[in-house]
Amino acid sequence: MTAAIVLESIFYLVIVVAAPLVYPLYLHRVKGMEKSVAYQHSRLFAVLAAGVVLLGAFALWLRPLPASAATAQLEIGKPAQLPPLTLLDGSVWRLSDHRGKVVILEFWHTRCPFCNRQNPVLNAFTQRHVNRGLSVVTVSIDKKKADAEAYMKSHGYIFAAGLADETWHAVYNQRKGLPQLFLIDRQGIVRAVELREMFPDDIDALEKFL
Repeated sequence: MTAAIVLESIFYLVIVVAAPLVYPLYLHRVKGMEKSVAYQHSRLFAVLAAGVVLLGAFALWLRPLPASAATAQLEIGKPAQLPPLTLLDGSVWRLSDHRGKVVILEFWHTRCPFCNRQNPVLNAFTQRHVNRGLSVVTVSIDKKKADAEAYMKSHGYIFAAGLADETWHAVYNQRKGLPQLFLIDRQGIVRAVELREMFPDDIDALEKFL
């Protein structure tokens, strides 16, 4: 769920709670209406407001994902489909540009302890096999680009990294867990999905796909 959806949900909730309380006071004090009559009018107003809120909330929760996120696919045994990713250096990564290579995709966060243990192992694996047709791209789900940039620089990682935008957050939120790692073979088929910390032996086992 994005921040925008949360804020809109809070807005609708405020309307439901506040409208029946504020409207009768307005009728009584501003319009000079008797309190009993004002509260009768407020009941009708509250019903109408609740109806509007329910319709708005229904439309809100049925709102489709961004087109590129809705079509993203990372299911084992099926062709991978991913949206373009803007990397930290400003270039754009596209899965189609890496057809014929083994692609590893990983989601991480600078403050995730499991990611902090896995990333050095993944980086070493990348260094060993980069010349064998391996392409590794990672996606930081941090809020600030500067945090991801500082993290990458301080560790000296050689794998590519980008910052998740709304579309990539939607891709990440399709599953639970962090880090998340996906392996796509040379034909573009998803062959492995890991939703946990991978240890050195686990990472090394991915060599069989090269």
